[in-house]
Amino acid sequence: MNALKRIFGAVCANRRGEADHELLEFFLGFIMLGGGIYWAMNMFEVSWAFAWSIGSWNMTAGVMLVPLLVGIFLLFLLDKKWIGGAISALGVAIIIIAMINSVSFHARSASMWVYVLMFGMIFAGAGLVAKVLFQKKPPKNDGQ
Repeated sequence: MNALKRIFGAVCANRRGEADHELLEFFLGFIMLGGGIYWAMNMFEVSWAFAWSIGSWNMTAGVMLVPLLVGIFLLFLLDKKWIGGAISALGVAIIIIAMINSVSFHARSASMWVYVLMFGMIFAGAGLVAKVLFQKKPPKNDGQ
């Protein structure tokens, strides 16, 4: 009899829209969020030119290699290896910073409808995922 009450209660709750569909909401939100982010990432073109500019001063790729090459030279020349290692590490850091600094993003042109739909999917999906993950749930009553 108790099992019939649970089944009947679940069916009635489902009819009134009170049943929890957390797993469905989570996966629907996750798919919308992922699809929107994928779509947004495909709307940009990434290009780069290997050079580093600070204000009006431009450092070319050859100049960026000088600290690294001097550091390697000092590693083999000096007995204190930490000096050459520090200069080599500085040269590697300059090269990595220059690579990151030289990346540029260009958005492709699209209609306003595409942008609204794309970002709408991202925010609606994030809202559904956040609702499932962070919403406080009332304690369940087993009908007893």
